[in-house]
Amino acid sequence: MFICQSLQHALLALTAFCTSAWGAAAHHCAPTTGPSHWQGVVTHYGFANRPLGPFAPKQQVGVNTIRDEVFWDQVQRADGSFQIPQRIDALVDEALRHHITPMLVLGYGHPAHDQGGKPRSAQALEGFRRYAVHVAKHFQGRVRHFEIWNEWDADTGGAPAGDPDSYLQLIQKVAPALRALDPDLCLVVGALTPAAQFNGWLNKALAQGLLKHADALSLHTYNYGEGRGKDTPDSWHRDLQWFIDKELPQHPFTRGKSVLVSEMGWANHQTGVSEHLQAAYALRLRLLSLALAHQTAHTANPYLGHWWYDWQDDGDDPQEMEHRYGLTRRSGLPKAAWTALKDLETFLPTQAAPSRDKTVHIGFEGALTTLTVNRDGPTPHQSTLLAIWHPANEQAQVSVLLHDEAPRFSAACEAQKIAPQKWRITASAMPCLIQLKQPPRGQRPVWETRML
Repeated sequence: MFICQSLQHALLALTAFCTSAWGAAAHHCAPTTGPSHWQGVVTHYGFANRPLGPFAPKQQVGVNTIRDEVFWDQVQRADGSFQIPQRIDALVDEALRHHITPMLVLGYGHPAHDQGGKPRSAQALEGFRRYAVHVAKHFQGRVRHFEIWNEWDADTGGAPAGDPDSYLQLIQKVAPALRALDPDLCLVVGALTPAAQFNGWLNKALAQGLLKHADALSLHTYNYGEGRGKDTPDSWHRDLQWFIDKELPQHPFTRGKSVLVSEMGWANHQTGVSEHLQAAYALRLRLLSLALAHQTAHTANPYLGHWWYDWQDDGDDPQEMEHRYGLTRRSGLPKAAWTALKDLETFLPTQAAPSRDKTVHIGFEGALTTLTVNRDGPTPHQSTLLAIWHPANEQAQVSVLLHDEAPRFSAACEAQKIAPQKWRITASAMPCLIQLKQPPRGQRPVWETRML
């Protein structure tokens, strides 16, 4: 979550239309095949008590990357030797078998170093460097993306929160060693909580050269506590684009570095959002993430995608927020969010076409948000996706003229035909998805809207 300096800036950012060809400026950390941005989930298979689940359901909802942990205290034995847990090898191999790219988190303390806390002493930093190099060497040729620690600014992992200076010491110790091992690695730093993004922690770290030895900055952008109107995917999009456009370029060593959101989601516990609203937010986040990746593709700091937190509910307590972030239940059964993303995948398949052939446009029709994804190829009658929703989760009706004899509507779309090619759409929190045939270039647009 970020503090916008101006609502005007935010609206201008949101309505910006990027006309350049998609993906022409490929970034070091971007996908090498398929879409040029990440659509990921956090899986937590690194925990000893989390069985390796099936990967086919992840493909079915367009996931092309997972984020998981390789715990230091599970890799380094008491005698100082190293061994990668078999389940980590298994999750990497299973992900790759399903054409899903793993990003591994290097982190958390070890009882033999600094009392198991964050490594700060010279001895602990050297120990962490040796562990990190061992992990990267073990997975060389299979894993290219490594995130160095998770939420150093918080007490995550059972150790007190760390300051920017100590985190920079860790990066300066570890990143050059990983780069020397393999120059092709994508080294990701940050993974910071939302608090770091508005209390000065992140700005201080960036000012001191956080990105000097890294390829990408990752952020955790939860905004569920920001209050009505500021806790939605739409406000997430505005605020993150403002940060990328206005804030990040002010700091040293940032040019050419990408931005990743390695955790983002909404929980459907008792005091959180409903399961239906979680599904609507998951769908809107996916669409807005696609738009932001498109809008920043040719900037100095391209946004490369997000990892939904998380794949599976972590428990069964309906009052516990950490137990209700999943796209699937603890049993593995799908939730409404999984179903919504699977539906989107039938309209906009992740692997169906290279991302460079797409154009994305965000606009407004009264109180509603519209998002259009077009195929920009030379062949006529390509597929166009139109998504319409109410950003404030209310209901409104819009008249839509669709220049297509047989448009396809998503199951959640309330559409009533009121005249030839004319439809009344009831828009709400859940996006209405409409698939249309795109006319030959130079002809009339595939759709026009008017508020009722």
